[in-house]
Amino acid sequence: MIKFIIHTIFIFSLYLVNSTLNAQYTDTTNNTLVDVIVTASRTEKILGNEALPVLLIRKKTIEQSGSFRLSNILQEQTGLYIANNFGSGVKIQGLGPDYVLILIDGEPLVGRNGGVLDLSRITVNNIKQIEIVKGPSSSLYGSEAMGGVINIITDRITQNTLNANLRYGTYNTVDATVSGSLNFQKTKLSGSINRYSSKGYDFDKTDIGQTVMPFYNYTGHAKFEQQISGHIDVGSSFRYYNEKQNDNYSIGSDIVKGEPVLNEYNINPYVKIKITESIKTVFRGYFSEYKIDTKDYLVSNDSLFYNDFFKQNYNKVENQTDIKMADKNDLNIGIGYIGERLNTSRYSAIQSNTISYAFLQDEYRFSENLMLIGGVRYDRNAAYASHISPKFAIHLKANDHLIINASYGAGFKAPDYRQLYLNFTNNAAGGYTVYGANEISVNGLQAQLDAGILSSITPFGYELKQLYPEYSNGINIGASYTFNNKLFGKMNIFRNDINNMIATKIVAYKTTNAPVYSYFNINAAVTEGTEIELKYNMSKYLKVEMGYQFLITADRAILEKIRAGQVFGKKQGSLTSYQLTRSDYGGLNDQSKHMANLKIFYENQSWFVTTRCLYRSRWGVADLDGNLILNRDDEYTNGNLQINISAGKSFKNGMKLNVGLDNITNYQNQRYLSNLPGITYYITYQINFLNNNRSH
Repeated sequence: MIKFIIHTIFIFSLYLVNSTLNAQYTDTTNNTLVDVIVTASRTEKILGNEALPVLLIRKKTIEQSGSFRLSNILQEQTGLYIANNFGSGVKIQGLGPDYVLILIDGEPLVGRNGGVLDLSRITVNNIKQIEIVKGPSSSLYGSEAMGGVINIITDRITQNTLNANLRYGTYNTVDATVSGSLNFQKTKLSGSINRYSSKGYDFDKTDIGQTVMPFYNYTGHAKFEQQISGHIDVGSSFRYYNEKQNDNYSIGSDIVKGEPVLNEYNINPYVKIKITESIKTVFRGYFSEYKIDTKDYLVSNDSLFYNDFFKQNYNKVENQTDIKMADKNDLNIGIGYIGERLNTSRYSAIQSNTISYAFLQDEYRFSENLMLIGGVRYDRNAAYASHISPKFAIHLKANDHLIINASYGAGFKAPDYRQLYLNFTNNAAGGYTVYGANEISVNGLQAQLDAGILSSITPFGYELKQLYPEYSNGINIGASYTFNNKLFGKMNIFRNDINNMIATKIVAYKTTNAPVYSYFNINAAVTEGTEIELKYNMSKYLKVEMGYQFLITADRAILEKIRAGQVFGKKQGSLTSYQLTRSDYGGLNDQSKHMANLKIFYENQSWFVTTRCLYRSRWGVADLDGNLILNRDDEYTNGNLQINISAGKSFKNGMKLNVGLDNITNYQNQRYLSNLPGITYYITYQINFLNNNRSH
């Protein structure tokens, strides 16, 4: 910890900078543009006036980077990492995808696989901006927001538009979108249709099938807004997603084929009421369904080999009231109700749950330079005891150059359906079985042992018990500094302590030697580090951005054993054990101590060029000496450097042409980063039929 503090102070002395360079709506006092964000407080705030670590990605940045899926643009941001496990999920401050809440226009997406929400299924074509709040956000958003929140804000309807976008890239990847909007006096309509497809790619030509199988999907999005009067607005948005992909793999000497089908829809109606100039309230509904159906058949006899069905329904109603008390006090009050239902072939029965919640947040401005924020949320989960999540933050403008922010938040995450009710045997992968904590007991294992199904029960099998929610305490301390009108930046120090972390353990072995897994509250983990961002406007046309994250992670129970001299390891190529020290311990798997990025943007009137360099240091992937921790160099995979470049030109007739090369270093890691096939190219053609001078 002392080394970490010294490292942080050293970096702070070198890089103390400010992040207030951002813009989206006109400030009438000086006719400049400023950005507005909503995710950090659930109300509109000017970026730079918030007290939490917030990152904003604008539409122009998305377009110039050539990103076409949400995962592509997020991987280029400081402190974010895309994990390639059960799809492309995002990590924030060292916390995994199952601790990060993903929202579209403030409402959560469902359909997690292994705790991961696959971001590659989200198109960015109709996105206005992406807001990222780092650190525990359970005081506003409840469970699954322990690590942070990512909110995708779709385009607002401001004028009549009709746009078409076509992108073609490596592996016959095609991304095509048609979108438009109509703006009447009191009625606004918009919609978009996107088709995305790829022939996939293969790292190993000797086996059956491909590393990434061919697929295609469609995304439809529609939005309606109606002003009833000067005090009442109503509206709704609708999103539909459909995907089909090809399964093709071998089982022994036979071949298996199938076409999994995924369907998802989200409906989000609302009513906004302006009661007085100081009191506004909004009633929201959110109704979502995620369904995937997989049927794979043996080619030899056309018999059903694998049958998997998953259907999740998520319904929510909520009211939020914002009260401005005098000029210094803003109060936000909300109540809501969530009903969930899950039907899947992997569970022994249909499962359902209800959650009632209420939240309160108060923002008090002592002066123009000092603001305090306090908040709390109460969640009543029908499956668990009630839980209270507090938050406290301070925003201090020390002078015209220096801004200091500090925040504390308590997060929590209830065990998900998978961890509670899973009852699944994977015959396609050796016949292993996974039980949710509510689906197996010591007596149940003993009965299987007596029946000859199991050959043995492990020590963990005799410790099976009820799961409890995971809890976290997160602290963020940040500073921003404006050196001059060209150099800006920020720094943030963070620490997250997680208790009751849920992990899988082997509880038994079958007579076939296949393992049996279940879930336990056994780990207490910590993630801590520093994030630094710099922005330098070298000229009117040239801008440089740099970002760096230093991260330390650990299982606290292992640290205690190391201090007690109870952990031993073996050096590579040796059978002799030796006692490990703290410096030998590499922390949690799949975490890099260093991540950095360098981005260069050149824009001159109708054309632009960008270069984005992304570095990630080595990360742990395996335990090779049997002590269940990272402590040897050969237990890591090498770090990597990716370089992406793009260029584009706008024409007076409303056309735009973009080209790009991603991963030009041709980095590949077939085993641990199968989502990176090597160097890829793309070309994008866009035309605006009705609005040739649309601003961004």
